[in-house]
Amino acid sequence: MKPNNSKERRISFLKFLALFIVTVSAILAAVYFNFKVPAKENALLREQASIISVGREFQSGFFDDMKGLKGLIDSMDIEGQNRPYQNSLISARIVDLQKDIPAKDSTYLYDMHMEVIQLYVELQTAKDKLLELKDAETTIKEYKSALDGCKEDLKQMERELFIERRSK
Repeated sequence: MKPNNSKERRISFLKFLALFIVTVSAILAAVYFNFKVPAKENALLREQASIISVGREFQSGFFDDMKGLKGLIDSMDIEGQNRPYQNSLISARIVDLQKDIPAKDSTYLYDMHMEVIQLYVELQTAKDKLLELKDAETTIKEYKSALDGCKEDLKQMERELFIERRSK
């Protein structure tokens, strides 16, 4: 005995089955994305964290190199230093520091590091000129004292000449 509405039952069952499959697939997709998307986010965040960690390590090393370079520049003031040798050491350290800077990226850090390097070059040049002028300053003082002595001798000679002219 066959039911009268078997066709309608079959259609209803197929509709139910289709809705069931759609609903189950939607739930499975939600569960899949719930676990898959955070995994990708975690991987991306780990990558960014490692980049930041490498950047911090570089910053620490760069700072230590900067302190060493400043010490070399400050040591130029010590009396009896071989200035050309000191300048070559400082220049070599500046070049090494510049080589260690990571490749240019979209951040401001590359430009900042290059500006710091440029400031050290300018500081080295200014310090060298200052030391050259320090020697010139002592020479100028010697010349001024010699000039003052010559002026005094000239005044003394003028007095003697005046006395000689009056005595004739």
